[in-house]
Amino acid sequence: MMLAVIAIALPTAARADDAPTRLDTAGLVPDAPMTKRMHSLRDMRYRDLVRQGYDFSCGTAALATVLRYGYGMDVTEAGLIKKMLTKDNAQQVLKSGFSMLDMKQYVEQQGMRAHGFRIEPQSLYQLQIPVIALMEVNGYRHFVVVKGAAAGRVMVADPAMGHRVVYERDFVKSWNGIVLAVVAEAPFRTDSWLARDRQSNALSRRVDALDRVTAPVPLVELGLVRADLF
Repeated sequence: MMLAVIAIALPTAARADDAPTRLDTAGLVPDAPMTKRMHSLRDMRYRDLVRQGYDFSCGTAALATVLRYGYGMDVTEAGLIKKMLTKDNAQQVLKSGFSMLDMKQYVEQQGMRAHGFRIEPQSLYQLQIPVIALMEVNGYRHFVVVKGAAAGRVMVADPAMGHRVVYERDFVKSWNGIVLAVVAEAPFRTDSWLARDRQSNALSRRVDALDRVTAPVPLVELGLVRADLF
């Protein structure tokens, strides 16, 4: 009975979390109205990332993120929940969410491969594809997608909080050392934000700023001295 209620309550349509924001200037510039597709800060925070809709669904949201934006599969969080939830595991899932074993079994049923590995923190720097990891946040288990690591930071796609950067020492404290790698016949999409955004943008900006300060000024021969004001 509970399983039937859950199935009815789940939405059937995918949310457009990755859809860009549209800016309509008709009310601002009547003589030259224009509609422009743009990405807001919120859009960027959840770009190529499936947001979790339920407190127990971080695992399915993380898996949907990898399958949808990594391998181009037409999947949604709600769709995965419906397929992975059974009368045998419903009570456990509602209490503590899906497990890595649940995800592995589902992936293998779809003809793909999924392997769990126990790795050292240093291995996060050599990841060739994003992986799913389990963290403990404020006493709660929480699945995220780990994109990679650089300069003491771990780049995470978090179904609840969006793309974020975690200090390696903090990540290691909350992580059990296990990751789930999902591999399909098709290669992981290189145009995905999961593959492209694998280092700290803030750290890169600091390095670029340092380079600008220490590098020779290229425009001095034109009578111009560059000032890094913006």
